[in-house]
Amino acid sequence: MPDPGSHHTEPPAVAPAAARLAAIVDSIDDAVMNISLAGTIISWNPGAERTFGYSAEEAIGSRTSGLVPPALRHEQERLLDRVRGGEQVVHHETSRMRRDGRMIPVEVSMSPVRNADGLIVAVEAIETDITERQRAAEAASRLSAIVESSDDAIVSKTLEGIVVTWNAAAERMFGFSAAEMVGQPIYRLIPEEYKEEERQIMKQVARGEHVAHYETVRHRRDNSQFLISLSISPVRDATGSIVGVSSIKRDITERKRGEEALRQAAKMEAIGRLAAGLAHDFNNQLHAVSGFANFAARDAGLGAAARQDLLQIQKAAERMASLTRQLLAFARQQVMSPETLDLNGVVADAHPLLQRLIGADTDIQLAFGRGPKWVRVDRAQLVQVLMNLVINARDAMSRGGRVVVRTDTLEVSPGQMLDRIGGAIEAGAYAALTVEDTGEGIKPHHLHRIFEPFYTTKEIGQGTGLGLATVEGIVLQSGGRIQVESMVNQGTTIRILLPLTVAPEANVATPSTVAPGRSHARKRVLVVDDEDLVRSVVARTLQEAGYEVIKARDGREAIDCLEQVGGSIDLVLVDVVMPVLTGPELAHELGRRYPAIPLVWMSGQGRDSDGWRDEPCKEEQPFLHKPIASELLLDTVARVLDRPSVEG
Repeated sequence: MPDPGSHHTEPPAVAPAAARLAAIVDSIDDAVMNISLAGTIISWNPGAERTFGYSAEEAIGSRTSGLVPPALRHEQERLLDRVRGGEQVVHHETSRMRRDGRMIPVEVSMSPVRNADGLIVAVEAIETDITERQRAAEAASRLSAIVESSDDAIVSKTLEGIVVTWNAAAERMFGFSAAEMVGQPIYRLIPEEYKEEERQIMKQVARGEHVAHYETVRHRRDNSQFLISLSISPVRDATGSIVGVSSIKRDITERKRGEEALRQAAKMEAIGRLAAGLAHDFNNQLHAVSGFANFAARDAGLGAAARQDLLQIQKAAERMASLTRQLLAFARQQVMSPETLDLNGVVADAHPLLQRLIGADTDIQLAFGRGPKWVRVDRAQLVQVLMNLVINARDAMSRGGRVVVRTDTLEVSPGQMLDRIGGAIEAGAYAALTVEDTGEGIKPHHLHRIFEPFYTTKEIGQGTGLGLATVEGIVLQSGGRIQVESMVNQGTTIRILLPLTVAPEANVATPSTVAPGRSHARKRVLVVDDEDLVRSVVARTLQEAGYEVIKARDGREAIDCLEQVGGSIDLVLVDVVMPVLTGPELAHELGRRYPAIPLVWMSGQGRDSDGWRDEPCKEEQPFLHKPIASELLLDTVARVLDRPSVEG
């Protein structure tokens, strides 16, 4: 008979083990089921009830095919066949159908169940609902795609600053690949003077704080520095502990340059308005000083010393007038007055101004080619070109150096030379103005862009990006071309080519001392200017030349004068900026009431000033910029009166 002890000792050992296993199966969240080799459900745990919505009573005895979508039933049979053959199926992802008809993704693992003889008698299946896991994976995938497609550099790192992730934008921004940066300290991208700032930011984030849109500096692989906007947040683990940092970096260099350009443009506009206002008042006074000095110099009884003093007064007035023209050139409100000039003379005259502009630690050397070089340009604009080129050369030499300004002439054959953008320079004779420096040179990838408006290689706040753009505009307007050569650490050469023109004829006439021709005898001129001294000088100059002059202090008074003489006026000389009725407003009234009367403008400002907002200056109406030389005034009046429409 069997050993009694065995009957009473073995079951107690087995029974608790089976009970523990059953308890485990009942307590887990996964669906655990025992399936016959024919596919019928033999057992069904509570996890299966929660997963599929069927109770054990409903599920046991039914076939598993009821849980499988029709399209996947062949797959289910293949899985069962593998297990019947003794294989295990591990972590197979598929789909199941709940009682409510909803499809859910599951992960299936199956194992064969053997009897005491080792024969496979059933299948044990564990099926896990992976809906949340898939959602998390999809969310992570979407997030990863967003991170990778972002234009901002998105980087995560440990609290010690070791890079953990590095997106594609970070690669583009800094020039380092993810393979080169992951595992490396972020401090390799931070200039030395900003590293302590980064450490303080990391401490803030480690305390749970967020940093948003903090502006700072980083450097690229080539060590060039750029501005970024930095936003940083703490990264927490499942327990809520801060284990790292996530940062978003945006390159704001171009935005800052744009903002600075707008600020500079606003400043230039304000300076322009101030300059225009100052020039108007200043040039009125200069006109009076120059005019009265000219009258005094005509006194035949004047002593030599007094005559020399008056000559110096006139020269000083001319120099001051030149300064106001340069001020208007800076403000881009200068009168556009092309004239035939000797390039050598303009450069020589501008040399003292250029030397003062760039300071004593940079030497300007002049090298003139043989003979005069006559070009047709606006003097003020040519001086502006020189100033911009020389200032650029100075800025390229942080430790001082040498600037050479050369002039020369050259003959260009067809197809012989190209300009800075590779365009063929037209054949012909040119005057060359060359500015060379011994500075840092321009890197090749910058060279083709230096003439773009608002593009600058200087630090933020160091330049507007308008200097060379202005140079190119002036040169092209004057029919010229530009060439550029530059080598890093050796310097830059910019050459301006201006078409040569014929020398001007010698000035033999002296209109200020010659009365008008017979056809102009006793012509009546109306002089309209709100400045008493200017009005007096202009009127006296015309009267001494034989004209009859009527004076008016503003546009309204001018209309009254015209009405008193029945419109019998041969020419109107009018200032632009006046109270009561401005010059343009008077011109409108003249056009309406007396359209046959010609008009000549006078102003201390330019044709593009604010005084023209309501009535644009017509090209056929001469424009005299104060202070007006008496010769120019009389010559202009005579030319206008000589027109057929005026004579006839």
